[in-house]
Amino acid sequence: MTQKNSKLIWVLFSGLAVFVIYLFFQNQSPEQEQRASGSATLVTTQLVTHSALVRQVSSLGTALANESVQIVSNTNDYLIELHINEGKTIEKGQLIAQLNDVEERARVAELSASLVDQKRQLERVKNLAKTQATAQSLLDEQQTRVNTTQAQLDAVKARLNEMTIRAPFTGVLGLRQVSEGAYLTAGTVLTTLDDLSKIRLEFSVAEYYLAQLQPGMTVHASNVAYPGSIFTGQIKAIDTRLDPVTRSVKVHALISNDEMKLRPGMLLNVSVTLAEVQALQVSEKALVPLQNKQYVFVVNQDNTVTQTEVQIGQRMPGLVEVVSGLKAGDQIVIEGTTKIRSGAVVVPTVSKAGL
Repeated sequence: MTQKNSKLIWVLFSGLAVFVIYLFFQNQSPEQEQRASGSATLVTTQLVTHSALVRQVSSLGTALANESVQIVSNTNDYLIELHINEGKTIEKGQLIAQLNDVEERARVAELSASLVDQKRQLERVKNLAKTQATAQSLLDEQQTRVNTTQAQLDAVKARLNEMTIRAPFTGVLGLRQVSEGAYLTAGTVLTTLDDLSKIRLEFSVAEYYLAQLQPGMTVHASNVAYPGSIFTGQIKAIDTRLDPVTRSVKVHALISNDEMKLRPGMLLNVSVTLAEVQALQVSEKALVPLQNKQYVFVVNQDNTVTQTEVQIGQRMPGLVEVVSGLKAGDQIVIEGTTKIRSGAVVVPTVSKAGL
């Protein structure tokens, strides 16, 4: 009985020992396991170097016509001529519409004849005033008549000019809103006129970039209607005030529109090139986020790795700028970061693509 109890105790003791050894190996860190087994983790690395970096700011913008007006009637009368070719270019000063101006023309002719007669009488009174002092009052009265008639003639000529509607600048006519023969009232819209030879692009930029913005900077824009096409222009004006709600500033740029692809109202993706600098850039795969910080694994000379905090700047597709924490020549892990910890031994393989 005693011998059986002894064997049972030894069996239990052996099992307990095996369990303790299992727990020990389970709780070992990767680097301890590596050292215990004499193995190292195979990782892909990248050498940190300086490379050209284009600093950009992106935004959404709206396309506007360089010049844009609504063509309206300034007076009340019948429309007797209409020259609106929708979607066609019209030159500055070219006739768009003609209202009935028969009454105004007759009035101009009447006042013109009257003015000629009033001026002739004025000359007679002037000659009379040279010899007779009492004619001075007649001279003053006649001069008043001439001035009054001239003012009336100018007013009628102005109304006559309003009967003829011409293009204020060269542009493209919009859709026709009225028909020939219609009776127009003041303010009636006939059509629109847009100068589309250039597009004025309006977009907003955050306050943070205000000091870096300058007129003349290059602007690149794209639109979903033309995949792969990039429209290039320059900043022409920066608003003097910031929006107190969004803390952003409005910017206007001009883009050449020779092919007439862009139209007012289009939504454009905008990017502005602020500067071109040399900066440290690494693959975004090297970043190990922890809470609100970013880390990378730096490979030491003895092939151990050190987890190092970095400050990042601008992000690009597949790349990220490192502001601090690394220096040129450092070797960092870009693949295999999930299999290692600080102090682990690695077998580095430098990526040929550097990514």
